[in-house]
Amino acid sequence: MQEEVFNRPQEEWLAPSQKSPDVEKVPLLLIRCSTEVQKLSSLVLPSEVIIAQSSIPGEGLGIFSKTWIKAGTEMGPFTGRIISPEHVDLCKNNNLMWEVFNEDGTVRYFIDASQEDHRSWMTYIKCARNEQEQNLEVVQIGNSIFYKAIE
Repeated sequence: MQEEVFNRPQEEWLAPSQKSPDVEKVPLLLIRCSTEVQKLSSLVLPSEVIIAQSSIPGEGLGIFSKTWIKAGTEMGPFTGRIISPEHVDLCKNNNLMWEVFNEDGTVRYFIDASQEDHRSWMTYIKCARNEQEQNLEVVQIGNSIFYKAIE
């Protein structure tokens, strides 16, 4: 079974929009160890967000912005264990996983944040229940998963 911690060096955290002079630059919320970062238990959060109990019954903890986040802001990367497709039980609740696709559209691997020691603050971002609630979209950049603010 292929299993490794999904981690990249800090210099790879820049989104393509920050590497290419041809694309408008947008902010990128990252996990950084600085005085601007809040710490809750073992989770490190960007200063723009907090983790709190959701007001939706049964939803548990969620991520909430403390300030307006500009449309186009990319957050990430989503972290977790790398699991090959043949080792994922598709009949289980896999709501803490994202697929990473090959260029041909086949699943390359899954990023699994179901184990607490592989979670980051991004694990607690909840999916919108409907179109009116949606303010983020999931984007794959290279072999990484990011969330992008759309409102």
